[in-house]
Amino acid sequence: MQLVHNELEELMMAMVGLETMAYIKPVVEGEFTNYMVYAADGTKLASFETRESAYYNAVRHNLAPVSIH
Repeated sequence: MQLVHNELEELMMAMVGLETMAYIKPVVEGEFTNYMVYAADGTKLASFETRESAYYNAVRHNLAPVSIH
């Protein structure tokens, strides 16, 4: 599942006041690995096909991304 750009912005606006750290975690789904972006409180924000996309979008939305292996 990949959130549309506007959905991610809406989620970020709803989270105003929470910490600005985001976690990027690889998640294997069948034969594919997706990269999930989670807020500091564990809320799932979005899923991306590449780690680079997840990282870029987190930074673009003023989050400080941290990888979880």
